[in-house]
Amino acid sequence: MIDKTVDIERERRVLLEMHAKSREAHFATDVEAAISDLAEEQIIVRDGVVRRMTKGDMRQNMTGYFAGATFHEWDDVEPPIVKVSDDASIAWMITNTKVRLTRAGGDGNESEAAFVYAGILTFEKRGGRWVRTTNVSTFAAGDE
Repeated sequence: MIDKTVDIERERRVLLEMHAKSREAHFATDVEAAISDLAEEQIIVRDGVVRRMTKGDMRQNMTGYFAGATFHEWDDVEPPIVKVSDDASIAWMITNTKVRLTRAGGDGNESEAAFVYAGILTFEKRGGRWVRTTNVSTFAAGDE
């Protein structure tokens, strides 16, 4: 039964705003902003492996990923697909994002990386706010 008091479209917009803030966090290489919507523990699926990671683990990963990085692209290839449950307690988002960045190496040289990310993120409403609970990721080489 659909809860008529839940504004599904508003919840969808909130999730899309979170996606936009993730983009901003990448350009700013702001680790705390990048992990601000994470649950204290989440499930990560990548490269045929399923693992549980804490927010602290993700902070450490993002710190390394952002170190010396400058993002030139972090743009949707197509608009995210967002589905919110009828009671707005859970949601998922499928994203397809083109990423291009340069990274300064310890030797002073820069290297470029380009890839396309496609994945699904799951969210739960906890304490009145959405938190990301799962990230299932796929990657393909970007334009060379």
